[in-house]
This record gives sequence, structure tokens and C-alpha cells, in this order.
Amino acid sequence: MDIYDEMMICSRGIAASFPDPHFYESCASQLAHSHSIYRQAPLVARCRKVVAQELARNPSHGLDHAEKVAVEAGALVLAEGARIGLEGSDANEAAALAQVAGLLHDMRRGDKDHARSAAIAAGSLLDNLGVPEKEREYVVQAIANHEAFVEPRIIVSAIGKLLSDTLYDADKFRWGPDNFTVTLWEMLRFARASVVAVIPRFPEGMEGIARIKGTFRSHTGRVLGPEFIDLGLSIGNKIYEFLRGRFAEDLT
Repeated sequence: MDIYDEMMICSRGIAASFPDPHFYESCASQLAHSHSIYRQAPLVARCRKVVAQELARNPSHGLDHAEKVAVEAGALVLAEGARIGLEGSDANEAAALAQVAGLLHDMRRGDKDHARSAAIAAGSLLDNLGVPEKEREYVVQAIANHEAFVEPRIIVSAIGKLLSDTLYDADKFRWGPDNFTVTLWEMLRFARASVVAVIPRFPEGMEGIARIKGTFRSHTGRVLGPEFIDLGLSIGNKIYEFLRGRFAEDLT
């Protein structure tokens, strides 16, 4: 076991003492439905197959991250759809497109402007897969708009805006507990970076994460998203205390 696995196991142990975000209870039926769509939609399966190898190059934002974002974006579409009269097969199709956006949103994570680069790459991929222009544009716009602390481009279409907002929110849910139990350690592993070196930067990093609370875009995201961040920060504080004790000699 390397140091990153050790820290991940310890962090998950700390996180286990906290409750799950209420999103998983409040949207349980939508999540179950989204999982069903994810398993059955042909376009989702094709995109997953194509992108799996690309995402394997960056485990911190790899396939596990993308699949979680995809399923939860789909659930948010189903929860929000009724607000714009989206029901039945139309809602299912929109949820599947949100899942496609979730799978593809980080496929150019290493680029400086990764949201724009991923949007371009996703558009090309979907064009090659024969996805109609309107649906392709929904996905491209959503991916281009998923960067934090960047003013989103205005989207006129109600469905296009729905996909954009729900992709953003599902992705930012990951700034909660996931950030401290998985993402941080995989990022350090990917960079072969020192765990000790990151400890003094914890307070500043958590200040940045706290800023996400006010950025959620969908109604469901605005209601339930901040709890993800609050839980993540509470877990992060406990992990920070643990790290300062675990590496006390290295920090002096």
C-alpha cells in the first residue's frame, strides 16, 4: 500500500462518521431511474466505451468520477424536468444526453481551458457517432459551461439550459465529500506530489471550496447542493486535523 492509498483509506474512515447528503434520499427515485437509463441507453454505452481509455490517463477525474456525474446529472434532469413540462420519453432522452455530457465533460482535463477543449472534442465524437445537431449542441454547450467561477454562456433553449445547469451541479457535488476521500489523493498520486507539502495549503483550499456553495444553478442544486459542500468542509477539517497529527514530525 502506498501513501496515497493509506490516506484514502483513512479519509474514508473519517468520512464514514458523517451522514450522506440528503440528495440521495430526496432524489432516490430519480437516481434509480437515471441508473436504469444509464444501463440501457445505446448512446450512453457507446460514449462510455470510447471515453473510458481517455479518462484512464487521469484517475482523479477518471471514469468513476465521470459516471457519478453522469448518473446524478441524469437524476437532476428528471427532478427538474417537470418545471419545464419535460416528461415521459422526452425526459428520458434529456436525461440520457445529460449522462453523455457527464461522461465526456472531463475528456480534456489536462488542457488549460479544459471545458472548452472537452466541448470541442465531445462535439467531434458525437458527430462521428451520428448524433443529430440539436442534441449534439445541447451536450457541447453543457460541457463548455461546466467550469467553476466562470460566467456561463447564455443558452436560449430550455432543454439546453437544463442540461447545462444539471451537469454543472452534478459535477460540483463532487466538491463535497468526494473531494477529500478520493479526488485529492488521486490528484496527488497522479502528480507524484508530497502529501506533507499539501497540508499547509489545506485552509486556503477549503476557502476555495466554500465558494462553490453559492454557484449551484438548478433549483434542486441550489436547495441540496450546499449540503455537499458543508459536509465536505466538515470532513476536510477532520482530515486536516488527522494529517497534522500523522505528519507532525515532518511539519516541524
